[in-house]
Amino acid sequence: MKKIITNFLVFSALLLCTLLSAQTVQKNFINYQGVARSASGDILADESINIQIALKFGAADIAASYVENHTVITNANGVFGLLIGNGVPVTGDFNTLQWGGIASYVTVSLNGAEIGTNELMAVPYAITSGDNRWSANGDDIETINSGNVGIDRTPTAKLDVNGDLKLENGTSVNEISMDGTLGSNSDNAVPTERAIKTYVDNATAVSTPVVFKVRGNGFAVKDLDGGTTIETDIWDIRTYDTRNAFNTTTKRYVIPESGYYYLQAVVRQSNTVTNAFFRIHFNVDTGINYNQIVDGDDVKINVSGIYFLNAGQEVFVNIRNFSSGTDVRIDGTGSWFEGYKIN
Repeated sequence: MKKIITNFLVFSALLLCTLLSAQTVQKNFINYQGVARSASGDILADESINIQIALKFGAADIAASYVENHTVITNANGVFGLLIGNGVPVTGDFNTLQWGGIASYVTVSLNGAEIGTNELMAVPYAITSGDNRWSANGDDIETINSGNVGIDRTPTAKLDVNGDLKLENGTSVNEISMDGTLGSNSDNAVPTERAIKTYVDNATAVSTPVVFKVRGNGFAVKDLDGGTTIETDIWDIRTYDTRNAFNTTTKRYVIPESGYYYLQAVVRQSNTVTNAFFRIHFNVDTGINYNQIVDGDDVKINVSGIYFLNAGQEVFVNIRNFSSGTDVRIDGTGSWFEGYKIN
């Protein structure tokens, strides 16, 4: 039985694919060449031999990740050549091998007898860049890829990363935010130009102040019976109302936006009785502001205060006559209802 000596390898192992014309698609095979000799050193010329290739990753003595067989014929000098990756597969998938991550080894067998194991050096790792088309240009890394690049995901943009981006200093980011309010207040989001402009525009915009004043129309509008309370609806003339929030039908002010408000109301009452006691207050007042009016014809009573009011809330003025059995007129002349938002 013929044996092959271990130095049969000339292993030129040109690990770049065979040079092809520009019209041919590159093949990701590894050129392998050797010389077959007998145990006595005689060249095995013009013979058909079986070569088995086993590729291992991580160590020379572990199970092979990929195994393939080749049937080749030596020439007159015992030389043969083959393409690793182009044989008849036995186990594994050549196209899914993880080149470049850890050391790789090739074990060669002839006609079923293992000859030896050698570590593959750097050149085979060009296979990993063949598909992605990356290249080094000095200290730069360039790609001629015209499509998208995805890291741990199927890309939908030129560069699509499933995870964080990190620079030398500072925090990592995982979002490009279009939120013009910057409401998330995140250290991990980078706002777009539009989001920043929207935020700045809103922050620096001068909003119309909330101010209103309405007054009575100048004549007696109703009687107030003794011991009763009425809503004063004597406001017929709008002096100013920056938010157009005073309802001229209901005679109530509808709060345009939430916040703290200063409110003041002045009501003139006319009576001919000797003593009359009145209370005037806003419907939103949780306390009571008492005003005592005596001996009075043509007397003004007023109330004021600061209140937190919600948008949409309605505000109006109540007045109560505490004089039992006494009727009093409510006069619009010299009466007004006003307020403004503090913040």
